[in-house]
Amino acid sequence: MAEDAGVHGFNPVFIDVSDCSDEMRFVQRLYGAILENDPGDLLWNHIKDSWLGKTIGRVQKVGGAGFSLEFKATDTGWARLGEELAGALSKLDGRWLIQVDELPVFVLKLLNQDESAQRARVREFLYWLRRLRLEFGDVRWLLAGSIGLDTVTTRLNIADSINDLRIQTLGAFDAATADALLAALASEYHKDLSATVRRYIVKRTGWPAPFYLQLIFHELRDIEGPVARAHVDRAVENLLGPHHRNYFDYWRQRLFEELGKPEADYAATLLNTCCRAPEGVTRIVLSHSLASVIAQPEAREEKLRYLLDILHNDGYLAEDSRRWRFRSPLLREYWIRRVAPPEESHG
Repeated sequence: MAEDAGVHGFNPVFIDVSDCSDEMRFVQRLYGAILENDPGDLLWNHIKDSWLGKTIGRVQKVGGAGFSLEFKATDTGWARLGEELAGALSKLDGRWLIQVDELPVFVLKLLNQDESAQRARVREFLYWLRRLRLEFGDVRWLLAGSIGLDTVTTRLNIADSINDLRIQTLGAFDAATADALLAALASEYHKDLSATVRRYIVKRTGWPAPFYLQLIFHELRDIEGPVARAHVDRAVENLLGPHHRNYFDYWRQRLFEELGKPEADYAATLLNTCCRAPEGVTRIVLSHSLASVIAQPEAREEKLRYLLDILHNDGYLAEDSRRWRFRSPLLREYWIRRVAPPEESHG
């Protein structure tokens, strides 16, 4: 989108805020990324002699249109600084597309510092960002993340803070696109990867997200000569080994980051139940799996509906013929081996 934005009259800005620790760092990251944009010189000329420009304590021209900056110690809060920036952008010719990656991770970082004390802080930030989106029409926002922002706002009961957004889920590749990716990788790295083997890789991946396709291909890169199905099987087995668990551990960790307790434990119980059935399990079975921790049927059904929505939207589970199963066979196998408790045996 950044590459094509200019064709549609947008100045694109991309920032990753996953490592930002507070709201001021978020705003500072936003300033720096915008000033690094090609029209950044025009923007800086517009604001340097204003109140906003005098608030910026140090600006260093790195080269080209690149800037680094620091704010002066001031009583002016991050909220006004962000609003002033959006206002300055709206006065320039052209439109701006601001792409913010991993915003939900940043929001959860604020929340998890001290959840009981930070809920109001998170609400303030999200409503502030909503005001920016609504007030400055020439500034468009694309908010992305590996965790659903809608899940976070539902948890905090502030879904109206994002009700102006259209939620778009990015799924896996279709078979043709997955095959084209593997063919391109094979060509780039001079690997003998036949169409039959490429189809087998897609089949073993099950849910051909580009990340997993590239992981499997990486395992095949050192093979001499033509790649065979047996090589693919060994590559998949190697990926599921303990030394590669970091490729999948994030799926487990993010449950607790996203949901908190006890909901994360309930979600893990549902996933533990689903992972043992490749064909999936019915909703009734999932409800029974929560019966020991949520005895009241109405409360259990409400919690089950909430958790299934999250697990579906975030890519853990898919519903097919009224049965719930893991969307990714690779993730299901990881869950069986590394997360789910062993099944009890009776003898």
